Amino acid sequence: MDVVTNPYYPYEKVQSGFATMDHAGDIPTLICRYLMDLPLPGYTPPDNNAFPRVRLMKRLWYDCENPLGQPVPTPEQKLSMLFDGDNPVINTDIEQAAHPQGYRIFPVMYWMQSQMDAKASVKCYMGREIPLDDFTQEIAITFDIYVNANLETGMGVGGLSKVYAMEKDIIAALHGVNITGIGTINYSRTAHADNGSRPYYDESGTNVGRRLTMSVRFSNTEGGVIS
Repeated sequence: MDVVTNPYYPYEKVQSGFATMDHAGDIPTLICRYLMDLPLPGYTPPDNNAFPRVRLMKRLWYDCENPLGQPVPTPEQKLSMLFDGDNPVINTDIEQAAHPQGYRIFPVMYWMQSQMDAKASVKCYMGREIPLDDFTQEIAITFDIYVNANLETGMGVGGLSKVYAMEKDIIAALHGVNITGIGTINYSRTAHADNGSRPYYDESGTNVGRRLTMSVRFSNTEGGVIS
């Protein structure tokens, strides 16, 4: 039997070098970890409310009336909010101790009870892709930002106000930032027709929030990434 070396057999690929979208699926996870503002070699995250990622993490972690008056969550606390697909449901005492605030940061389009129980949460996932040419796509990056509807009864500020503040933090942290391996994050309708934000409510009625869409111009071809 002949060994087939042509991946397009029995046809012939007569043009090459086009977009492959390799690694595009990593975009939500890379963005979530960037927003978490974790320590890096030579970099210690600040605790300064002038930094949008600091404000965002405080608003996600704390359910009190004045989250910005609290210390920034530790790296361990931030990571405990990141959804773990290998352990999607937090049931045992050990799991609850490891994730005291539950999962609140989701680099997937996923809905589950542990998210519905959380007071605040952010989902990040890829939206519509618009091919600009044979080599480049503008990819929508969607954020669903929620708070539990009961939050308004336990805080001096309405839940929707907290959602809007978190939305502004995400825009401030990402708009115009060039993230290595992804590209520059855009927030303009001229870049992607879906860019913008609007009110959003989950089907259960438990959570209220906003759906924010930003985008990135992504090029990953058979010959490598174009930047």
